[in-house]
Amino acid sequence: MRRDDDFGTVLRTLRQRLTPGEAGVPASLPAVRRVPGLRRDELAGIVGVSEEHVKRLEQGRRRPSPSVVDALAQALRLTSGEHARLRELAGFAAVPEPDGQVPREVTETARRMLDRLTEVAVCVCDASWTVLAANDLWHSDVCTVPETPGRERNVVWRAFTETGPSVFRNPERLAGFRSTVVAELRAAAHRYPADTELSSMITDLLTLSPEFAQLWDAPPVEGGHADRLRVPSPVHGHLDLDLDVLTLNPGDLRVVVYTAA
Repeated sequence: MRRDDDFGTVLRTLRQRLTPGEAGVPASLPAVRRVPGLRRDELAGIVGVSEEHVKRLEQGRRRPSPSVVDALAQALRLTSGEHARLRELAGFAAVPEPDGQVPREVTETARRMLDRLTEVAVCVCDASWTVLAANDLWHSDVCTVPETPGRERNVVWRAFTETGPSVFRNPERLAGFRSTVVAELRAAAHRYPADTELSSMITDLLTLSPEFAQLWDAPPVEGGHADRLRVPSPVHGHLDLDLDVLTLNPGDLRVVVYTAA
């Protein structure tokens, strides 16, 4: 029996209705395809996950993250209503926001996490990766950003415009991090098309950074956010920290947590 209220079933239906040409996938052999629409491996390549991950999502054996749902919506060329429906089926708040602007309010949930997580460094970013708030340990041990709003508070902007040694211990992990945040910025631009600051920053990054421009048109590579960092510290000289990212909905916020091993 076919269901239209199951994430996996809906995802499979959406995949099968989209042709490779519509998705921007080059023609491949054999010329006669055995399945309608996109194959799982083709969708996985666009989204930046494994074919097995897509299979498990369609079979209901894995729950997607908000960023994966948004990447699927973009890859499948969904309308805003279809995107909202897919997020609802996955258990997340619908997007985009009614006014098309990036939400920049630190929600009560995020504020409570900042107040209670006092033994680790934590900051809260919006969907464009601009730091909105942070606890004392983050300010003292991890990063110094201007108090006033501006691009110097944006993680992606700094990642592609600042020079100097990387805090990532492994260069491959830095590449994975950059690819991931660019993919998330691309998804944010899709969700919030009326946000002029986001659009302006992306335009400037495309002009200023050839690496950003290359990643903007490419599927994300494996790497993600989590990694071991060596962060310069005015108090300790340097700190070896693990970086992990949590997504909060509603609010479309990123809670970035730094913990010592």
